[in-house]
Amino acid sequence: MRRFMSALLAAAMILSLTACSDDTSVSTSGAATAEAGSSTAEASAGAETVESAAPLSNPVAMVDGDVDMEKAMAYQTDIDALVASFEAKTIDPTKPVSENSNEDTLAVFDYLCSIYGKQVLSCQQMMGNDCHEDIVYYDNTGDLPAMKGYDFIFNTGSYRSDDMVNEAIEWHNESGGLVTFTWHWNVPRDIDNLDMGYAFYQEDILNWSQVNAVTPGTKEYEQVIHDIDLIASKLQVLEEAGVTVLFRPLHEASGAWFWWGIQDRSTAENQVFQKLWYMIFDRIENYHKLTNVIWVWNGQSKHCMVHPNSYDIAGIDYYANDVDHTAMTSQYTKLEGMNADSGKMLALSECGYMPDPDDCKETGAMWLYYMIWNGEFICEVNAGGAVITDFNGTPSLNPDRMSVEMLQQFFASENIVTYADLPARFIEGKDIPSKIKTWEYFKVE
Repeated sequence: MRRFMSALLAAAMILSLTACSDDTSVSTSGAATAEAGSSTAEASAGAETVESAAPLSNPVAMVDGDVDMEKAMAYQTDIDALVASFEAKTIDPTKPVSENSNEDTLAVFDYLCSIYGKQVLSCQQMMGNDCHEDIVYYDNTGDLPAMKGYDFIFNTGSYRSDDMVNEAIEWHNESGGLVTFTWHWNVPRDIDNLDMGYAFYQEDILNWSQVNAVTPGTKEYEQVIHDIDLIASKLQVLEEAGVTVLFRPLHEASGAWFWWGIQDRSTAENQVFQKLWYMIFDRIENYHKLTNVIWVWNGQSKHCMVHPNSYDIAGIDYYANDVDHTAMTSQYTKLEGMNADSGKMLALSECGYMPDPDDCKETGAMWLYYMIWNGEFICEVNAGGAVITDFNGTPSLNPDRMSVEMLQQFFASENIVTYADLPARFIEGKDIPSKIKTWEYFKVE
């Protein structure tokens, strides 16, 4: 297991903002039950039908800016009933698994279906509002990736920043680009002593039980419910802004590096991942009834499989040890095998090297999208991991990752979708990000 961004770790407690490779590796309102007099039906009362860009979901109950835990704890997922509801439905990969999808979300989903197998959608993970990654792409190609990745990492634990949520809204509303979110889920390092801080890497956690996290009546369970509802409230902010989110929680669960991953045989046998997934899905879909979510499963192990009616896209993360710009067919075949009976779209949900879109076409490994990680995976950095910029504030493409000529060739391919290739419905009347315009304006030739 590897860690990146050590400088950020030093500046922000135990925070490490990356992912690791393991290659060294339908929802129904009756699917959940509620306690303390609440019910799923009651939870949905009051929801009103409005324009697609306005919230259609049930607002998360908040008190003094935080989740109202008395109300939150009154709702409990009946996992057996939820799974039974999935099994009662036909698996249809041409339709979103959410029964709440608004018009905009349906448009995004239909678009993804329309390009799948024909073109690969380009995506870049972002981190930090300096947008160095944007400038690298635009400076060298005059274009941008079609989708940007963001993270709810700063919304749970000791962090309370909406910066990435606001950046996603700005990208969507200003430029019309597509949006995906992952969630590096910070939980207490010691559930009995919150002063010890928060972490998502298992090795940094001292006293936190995976099994308790999915067991009602425990401190861990209460924390999990709080955090799921807190993220639901952020998804509602995005919903109100008209942003559809490809949501990828519990990523890379096949390994033990994250607390939600497979730590040992017992956690796999107890199906901790599945229970966590179903709790997240049920609360977002059936309790809060979010209308803007497209679900991305990234468990990448047969021991983390969930019912196909609880996700739309299957993803796998791959960080090659050496330079690899192929279609990464072995990873595609691996993911395809795990999803053979579902027909779900397959994505390279994180990677360290950009796959050649022409090779994807030639080999048949036509990923729905690929997402390059941020920082050094696209930008040239110094020994401390900070992005290097010139006197204009212009970063350079990392030559250890790819050449300018290769990036230009890939972006010019008919087998890739860049920002400029997005349909008019998404980007008509929109423009490139204002930060790029500002950089261009002040740039000294």
